[in-house]
Amino acid sequence: MMKRSLLVCVVVACMVSVTAGFAVVPQSKVRQSTTTELNIFGNLGDAFKNDDTLGARENAGLKGGPKYNEAVTINGKPVKAVVGQKVKVVANSARVRIPYNCEKGDCGTCMIKMNGRKVKACQMSIPSGKCAIITQ
Repeated sequence: MMKRSLLVCVVVACMVSVTAGFAVVPQSKVRQSTTTELNIFGNLGDAFKNDDTLGARENAGLKGGPKYNEAVTINGKPVKAVVGQKVKVVANSARVRIPYNCEKGDCGTCMIKMNGRKVKACQMSIPSGKCAIITQ
């Protein structure tokens, strides 16, 4: 009988210790705020806030915009182009077809006359001065 009561006491003690781990503990009155913000970079926006040497904030785009060349003609048709723009792009915008094969300048399929000189259209860009392009 004594062994049985001892066994019952041990089993009850084990059950109490196991269930104590699942006991509900009252939460403290401090509320934590929840947010979905990741805040990966922290407050980097404030890193340069007090730097007076930076001056006023400027627009990061092109100053004065792109430089246009309005003295460009393709087969006698006036075209508005940006200086440094590829001849291929300007010809496509003017709906003038220039055949291309390699687009590296190796094959010579895209030969045109620019200001009287034979050049490869896939390699040329629009100059800043007068530009007369004649396709073959």
